[in-house]
Order: sequence, then structure tokens, then C-alpha cells
Amino acid sequence: MNYFRIINNEKWLSNFALVLVLASIIIYSIFIQFLLPTFHEADEYYHIAASSFLKDLGPRYDFHWAQFSTFKRFFSDKEFLFHLLTIPFLSLSQNLVLDGKYAIIFFDILFILTYAFILKRYLPTFLAACCLLLPFVNFTFITYFVRLRPVILANILTILGIYFLINKKWIRVFIVSFLYPLTHISFLTLLIFALACELIRYILNKDFFIRNIYATVIGVLLGCALHPNNPNNWLSMHLNAILVPFYTTVGGIGGFGRELYSASSKAALVFNFSIFLAFYLVIWMAFLSRVKLSLATLVWWFCSSFYLALSFLGFRYWHVANVLFFIFFASYIKDWLIDKPKGLVISRARIFIIASSLILGIFFFPNIQTQANTMLASTIRNTAYEKVAIWMNKNIPPGETVYHTSWSASPYFICLNPKDNYLVVLDPIYMFYKYPKIYKLYLDLNTGNIKRPYKFLKHIFKTAYGYADKNGGLYRQIKKQKSYFKIIYENDFGIVFKVL
Repeated sequence: MNYFRIINNEKWLSNFALVLVLASIIIYSIFIQFLLPTFHEADEYYHIAASSFLKDLGPRYDFHWAQFSTFKRFFSDKEFLFHLLTIPFLSLSQNLVLDGKYAIIFFDILFILTYAFILKRYLPTFLAACCLLLPFVNFTFITYFVRLRPVILANILTILGIYFLINKKWIRVFIVSFLYPLTHISFLTLLIFALACELIRYILNKDFFIRNIYATVIGVLLGCALHPNNPNNWLSMHLNAILVPFYTTVGGIGGFGRELYSASSKAALVFNFSIFLAFYLVIWMAFLSRVKLSLATLVWWFCSSFYLALSFLGFRYWHVANVLFFIFFASYIKDWLIDKPKGLVISRARIFIIASSLILGIFFFPNIQTQANTMLASTIRNTAYEKVAIWMNKNIPPGETVYHTSWSASPYFICLNPKDNYLVVLDPIYMFYKYPKIYKLYLDLNTGNIKRPYKFLKHIFKTAYGYADKNGGLYRQIKKQKSYFKIIYENDFGIVFKVL
């Protein structure tokens, strides 16, 4: 009687711990959204604007907002499904930013539940709750988790796709493979993971489940073929999956966002510390006793290693590495627990959990401090850009092409002043690929290397209005050449000017 009471109490406490962790993460997600009056970064303004355009104009529309970009003639909504799922939130208020925050909360909750579901496949409830917390102490993971970006939905499809591959659920693999190309450009990794899974299965069990390969390839091809912007999506794939990694690795084109470049070793360690701690625990567990690794563990290890390798080339890949590594960690623990005495496991687990919690606590505060500083800087910057966009919407005539010194400024303007046009949006590769010479001129103008900028603004970019950041060379030229430019709006970050 007492034995069953103890078991029931343990089960109740474990379930309570999991529910508490889930509720805490969801509350945190809601809190962090409404702590800021703005979005966290520029790309979010593009995504909510694209969702609005999709709602109002349908899936095939002319993206005239980017006049010097492949988007003008060959637009592809590479995050189509993400923008489609965001549309229901656009009717919740008259404020696009607020609607976007509701959408972020929805995608965050969807991810949390999916992640918990996968972890529960490998771990007892209490350990699953502990493992669920691990990525949320890392600044890199949180950075993307709180943003309106399709990577959250892509993460869901990634972990579900890998899980279904491991368990030979080929019909579900097909569904995920079909949806992925409509969601995010990283769908190509699913092809790599499918092949890796079957090769590992063959080496381990002399079994090659060819249906997984068929389902993945056919699903991906069908998703690409039925994309509403086909065939433009093939160009988008080429630009994002091939040219962007190439140019960020070998150089030759400037202006990419910092997230595409590698971080310092210190930043990688501090901002992803729980990964390194978990890896350290895996090594110690391997020393303590031999572990027969399962197919699932080996597959999750390959997939997480793939993104860990990419993380040393680009900072943003640490986010996905967090997601995959802790599922590998959970699967490894499951393998390690086999044939272990329950009493020994519980005693050692307590020691590991307490010690790990103390160590993580030390690194948690620098992550929180960095996040707080980032949020403060984002609020100041985004508020300034929002004010510029709102002023433009009221004071610049419709249909004008507005120059901007940074490609990262246009998402704010496209979102809050869609009646005018701009130059390029998102990564500069969209401008460089179509207009390489003009892109070089664009960079030279921004840095102040063009002696008579007004001529190029008038005759090349065909603009009468523009925005210049205060930290650029063009800003200083405009201040000096008063006979050619008139400043019509100014704030702490930049100026709106008119070419006379």
C-alpha cells in the first residue's frame, strides 16, 4: 500500500514539475512580448507586413516595395506557410505590431508543446521537465524564441521530421517534407537528415527503410512545385541556400547581418553554456559506464552535430543547435538508464541536477543581463524607426521611391508606410544578385565615398526622398551640401531628406 502511494506521489510530483515548467515558459513568452512596446528586431516588421500583404492581396502579388531587388520581378514568399498562419492574428487589433506579438506567443506555445512531446518520448516526466528548461537559459536560443521569425515553425517541422524518420512513419515524413519548403529555406537539411538516418540504420541494424527517402524527396519536390510563387522560389533557394553561405564564408559582398557571421569563443560559450554543460555530462556518463547507443541517439547526434558545425560559421545556427542537442541529450540519457538500478539512478540524478543547476545559475545572470541590454537597445532603435515610418506615411506623397542608407531600415518603412517604395529588403544578396554595380554604388553612397551624391540619387535611384542614418558618411554630406538637400525630419538615429 505504501509502495503504491510512493509511486503515485512521485508520478504526481513529476507531472506537476512538467506542468510548472511548461506554464513558466509560456508565461515568460507572454511577459517578454508585452515588456517591449515594439518588436525586437527589423525582420519582424517585414514578416508582419508580408502577412498583411498576403491577407489583402492573395498569394501572388507584385512586391513593388523593393525597387532594386530580385523581389521586384521575381518575388518569392519563402516563408509562405508562416505568414499564412499569422493572418488570423491580424484581426485582433488595429496595430500590426501588437498583432505580431499575439502570433509570436502562438508559435512559441506550439513549439514548447512539440518540444515537450519529443522529450517525453525519451525521458521520464521529471527529467523531461529538467531537459525542457535547458535551452531557455541560453541567450542565443531566447533571442530567436521571442521574435516573429519562421525559424520557430521550422524548428517544429525539423524535430517532428527527424522523429518520424527514426520511427519509420513515412506518411508523416511526407507531410512534414511537403510543408517544410512552404515554411523556411532550411528544408534542404531534411533531405540530409533522411539520408543520414537510413545510413545509420543500415550500419546499426542492416536495415535501409527506403520509403523514408522516397517520402522526403517527393514531399520536398511537391512542396517546391506547389509553392504559390513557383518558379521564383527556386531563385530564392539559390540566393539563400547557396550564395548567402558562400559570400559570408569567403567574402566579396558586404552588409550582411551580424547573425550570419561567427561569434567569439567566449560569446559561444557564455550564450550557449547549457549545451557545453550537457556535453560534459555526456562524457562523464560514458566514463562511468558503457552505453549501447540506440538508433535514435545516433541520429539525433548527427543532426545536432550538423548544426553545431554550422554554428562556428554563423551565430544564428546556435539556436537550432540548442533545439536538436537537448533531444540528443535526452535520448542519450534514455540509453544510459537501461539496466541501471533505480535507486542508484535517482541518487546520481539528484547530484547531477543540483550541481548542474548551481553551475547554470552562475552563467544564467550574464545571459539575462545581455538580454535586458539587448531589449533596451531594441526598444530605443525600433521606436525611432517606427516614428520615422509613421512620419513618412503622413508627409511623403504616395508612390515615391524612398532611398535608405541601410537595407535593415526598409522593413520598418514597408510595414508602417506601405504606400511608398524603397530599395531592398532583408539580406543585401537580393540587390547584389540583380544589380551588382548599383549595389557597389549603394555602399559607396552610404559611406560618403561619392562626391556628388545628389546626382546618383536623382538619376540612378530616381528618388526625391531618402533616409540617412547618422552614423554614415551620406548623413555628413547632406548636412554640408545644403543647396542640394533639405532635411525635413530628424531624430536621434537619422534624418529624412528631400533632394532639391
